[in-house]
Amino acid sequence: MEENRAYDIRSILEEMRQEYWQGLAEKVELQEELLECVTFVLGGEIYAFETTHAAEVLRVPKLVKVPGVPEFITGIFNLRGEIIAAMDIRPLLGIATAPLTAAARIIVIKSANYTTGIIVESVQGAHPLPLDMFEPVVKSVPASAREFLRGQINRDGEVAILLDIIRLLAAPALTIEHLS
Repeated sequence: MEENRAYDIRSILEEMRQEYWQGLAEKVELQEELLECVTFVLGGEIYAFETTHAAEVLRVPKLVKVPGVPEFITGIFNLRGEIIAAMDIRPLLGIATAPLTAAARIIVIKSANYTTGIIVESVQGAHPLPLDMFEPVVKSVPASAREFLRGQINRDGEVAILLDIIRLLAAPALTIEHLS
């Protein structure tokens, strides 16, 4: 005798609903927290900082030297009527300075308190970097530079070093009180 099975639409729908929500929960768990960063090259190494601090990237314009300022300020330039200081941060990071090539760029950084530009050897672009993959900076990095670094990440076989751009730009060495 064949067993008569009742067709229970409610239990089927409930099972489908549970599978649906379980699938969504698994997708949420797989999402990693990404940090959108502009990546660039200094001293042959890849560096990065959050794109929220970068306003734009420019070719290096004609820089006007200013007497009496620290050597890391390579000059000033006019950006649509605003005079901006261009800085070479390589000495602060313990990186030897070399002449810039045609690939050099200025990354303009704007905040409520200042607008400045940092000169980089080249810009690679904006990339999302997974926060959970950052590691402490290797010991070979000079101690004087470590205070400006948040960590490093190995991405696609290359190491990218995450700068603490806010701390770097607030460094006492970068503060100019008065130009005489």
